[in-house]
Amino acid sequence: MLLALYDNDKVTLRKLIELTISSTAPVNNAVKSLKEWGLVEEIEETGGFPKRRYIKLTEKGKRVVEKLKELYSLIEASS
Repeated sequence: MLLALYDNDKVTLRKLIELTISSTAPVNNAVKSLKEWGLVEEIEETGGFPKRRYIKLTEKGKRVVEKLKELYSLIEASS
């Protein structure tokens, strides 16, 4: 989920479900936890109707993903 958000600046919940090939409840639960940890934030755009809620990584979330990518690279290099 973090990688999907990293690659897609901000996404709707529906798009995040699609990107992670998941369903509503697990994605909602994950987003809730990630928000509690300060890794994602929800943004509500009120410019039109209906209102759109977007989920995006915080700066802390971006740093975590960059560290994860470094770890993946190390694992792949040692394989």
